[in-house]
Amino acid sequence: MISVASLVTTVVSVSLAGWLSDKLGRRKVFIYLASVLMVVGLAMPLLMPTITGMLLMSAINGFGFGLYMACDTALMTEVLPGGGVSAAKDLGILNVATNIPQALSPAIAALLIGVLGGYPALFVFAMVCVAVAALVLIPIKSVR
Repeated sequence: MISVASLVTTVVSVSLAGWLSDKLGRRKVFIYLASVLMVVGLAMPLLMPTITGMLLMSAINGFGFGLYMACDTALMTEVLPGGGVSAAKDLGILNVATNIPQALSPAIAALLIGVLGGYPALFVFAMVCVAVAALVLIPIKSVR
């Protein structure tokens, strides 16, 4: 049920965000909105530690993640150095950079859950990571 909740909202938001972002020529506003939605979604299990809270988290995060993926990928291609002359190499580096945290996340999650207070620590850590990721976009001036 949790996977289906995120799948449905992710598919909807990826489609809408990609189209609307291209139409408006804006990326960062969608990424900021996605970040807010993901922080709100991650707060759901803390505010409502039930299956309903987990379903809400999954649905809200799915929508936010879809917004994020559609627009962040577009933003990354627009800020490639040299106008994208070495796009294959640069996108390969970006791919590795996005997969390293995914590879490390089980160990980090185990540490947070086991040492720092259980699942609430994991959700708070995730919320902080999402907020920091959004703040990193502020200095990018070449993309709106």
